[in-house]
Amino acid sequence: MKLNRIFIFLTILAVSGGILGNIFRAWVFFTLTISSLALFVITSRVMPPRKILVSISRESYERRKEIYVDDELEITIHLENDERKPMVLEVKDLLPSLVEVIDGCNHKVIKLEANEKKKLSYTISCPATGKIDIGPIKVRYIDPLNLFSKEMDAGEEMTLRVLPRGEEMQKVDIHPSYTKHWLGDIKSKSIGVGSEFFSLREYHPGDGLRDINWKATARQLEPFTNEYEGEKSGDVILVVDGYKKGIVGTKRHNTLRPSIDAAASLASSILSARNRLGLIVSGEYMNWVYPGTGKNHYHKIMANLTQFEEGGAWDLEGVRDLLEDFFPRKSLIIFISPLTILEFTETIIDLSRKEYDVMVISPDPLKIEKELVDEYDEIAEKFCLTERENIKERLWAAGTVVVDWDPNEPLEPALEEVLRYKEKM
Repeated sequence: MKLNRIFIFLTILAVSGGILGNIFRAWVFFTLTISSLALFVITSRVMPPRKILVSISRESYERRKEIYVDDELEITIHLENDERKPMVLEVKDLLPSLVEVIDGCNHKVIKLEANEKKKLSYTISCPATGKIDIGPIKVRYIDPLNLFSKEMDAGEEMTLRVLPRGEEMQKVDIHPSYTKHWLGDIKSKSIGVGSEFFSLREYHPGDGLRDINWKATARQLEPFTNEYEGEKSGDVILVVDGYKKGIVGTKRHNTLRPSIDAAASLASSILSARNRLGLIVSGEYMNWVYPGTGKNHYHKIMANLTQFEEGGAWDLEGVRDLLEDFFPRKSLIIFISPLTILEFTETIIDLSRKEYDVMVISPDPLKIEKELVDEYDEIAEKFCLTERENIKERLWAAGTVVVDWDPNEPLEPALEEVLRYKEKM
């Protein structure tokens, strides 16, 4: 049980009145003491119980544990008074700082009659990816005069995984220049297993009936078999730049959020084309996933993207060493970075000169900074634009494909334009 400030004030008043009454022999001071004691007698009948008998449960906990960025989720808390007398409770569901309350309120004072049931509902939204813990629910018993209070934690913590909002890419086909021996969607310009017709040849024992070209067989009076253009796949590695000193913007609106969204979009597109996909996220920790395929692998990629913590504990050379030591050679490496750190650019150029096919998708930090600053310095903007253009020219000169992307616009059109330019080159 906790004594509130009013109780402490009344206690001081009662003691002071008694002392001053004895000293000055005046009933005025004794009146203060008697009044304070009367209040204590009245409130003793409504003192907090030894145990607050309130049943609390979450409706949303069993229903949904994953949401996408900026999605809204309604959370409902059910309360039931198991006491035979009414009580006033202050209920507060603890929320992380990044979570926004869109509708309703997570902090209310509720009066419950004997055996009465009530519910507290509110709607939240989260502007950033990651794992968030909601709760526990703090419950505080309040007496009518607010002299005493008693607190308890109730209800389980609710863990939500906020997933990046991926973009469906239907027109863009990202694939590595070097293919492997396993099946995929990349045309290999050689005979093999596939769906596109390549040529005709004489029938060989063991050829399947569905591969026999019946028109050519009837015309030549001997069996002929279709040959198809082989379709293979390769390795793609996504590298997300999460170094804190290179991130531009605020906690809610920065270059990191579109980088993670772009990684999620590319992961879905690359895996649907049956390529193997790997991931490296560099920040406070170096999270990495070895290349793989399938739906389970996609969920593994997404889990690592949501567990990301920005920081700078790992130096930039660690990314290069990790790629060279553990990931397959001749892979397509896609760096997603705002290109605000010079050393990161040097690492990309170094890898471009080796046995890698390198691409950079760079969310433009100036576009985000313009939205956050009221008065923008035109001279500083020109200087930053010139510096960014020089970085892009150096990357193109090293053989790196650079996609300069406005994060306020969809990624697919910018990617499509650059890939078309690459084909012409």
